[in-house]
Amino acid sequence: ARGERDFVAVNCAAIPRELIESELFGHVRGAFTGAVRDKKGKFEVADGGTLLLDEISELAIELQAKLLRVLQEGAITPVGAERPKVLDVRVLAATNVDLPERLKTGRFREDLFYRLNVVPLRVPSLRERREDIPLLARTFVRRQSPNIKIEMAADLVSRLISYDWPGNVRELENLIERMLVLRRDNKLTVQDLPSDFGSSNRGSAGPGPNEAENAQPSLKEIEKQAILGALQKTDWNKSKAARLLNVERHVLIYRLKKFGLANPADH
Repeated sequence: ARGERDFVAVNCAAIPRELIESELFGHVRGAFTGAVRDKKGKFEVADGGTLLLDEISELAIELQAKLLRVLQEGAITPVGAERPKVLDVRVLAATNVDLPERLKTGRFREDLFYRLNVVPLRVPSLRERREDIPLLARTFVRRQSPNIKIEMAADLVSRLISYDWPGNVRELENLIERMLVLRRDNKLTVQDLPSDFGSSNRGSAGPGPNEAENAQPSLKEIEKQAILGALQKTDWNKSKAARLLNVERHVLIYRLKKFGLANPADH
């Protein structure tokens, strides 16, 4: 029922500490120096809709207590106001840190954590869903070059799939943008990858394409490792592995014969 209502996102880490209370709950005229008029906070703007508190782990400890009270009472008190305002807001909270670990060090309130942790949703890292990499990469290509038809070579797609992506989707998007800006023509290949690509996880992606020749894995080895990774992830289900690699099943079977790969469980 809230799908057509306002969706308001707040990055708790990006707002100065001294302004976050006013940003969330609003303020009345004269509440502090510079408050020349009443201002609605993000909670009030999202009334009837949804409020996303991104980077919730960065919220100051003293403000966590006020947020807990708002969540429990369903009402806010703007800075400088005498009476609370009752609101109806769906609250989403997001973080990329281990909040239970922060509870142990006292950096995050335990009562607030359990109040927020009603319906936990875990978004898997990109390396846990490699089948999404080709789709995301092509989406970013189309989004950043909408008026130019850009192709992606199969060797490049395989290389992207084999990389662990510590920066997740944002890292992939930035890489695609960089490659598009510096591309030589309208077909992206492994030669368009930055020289430092893969330096953060050599074990899975190998050295960058412009490193010394004696440290450069062959294209055959990269392809073989990508196929092995997909098969291991899908428990050697060839149909699922083919979808993960974005190739037809018969193409995968041909590659298995070419590389002499077979399921160890069959021996």
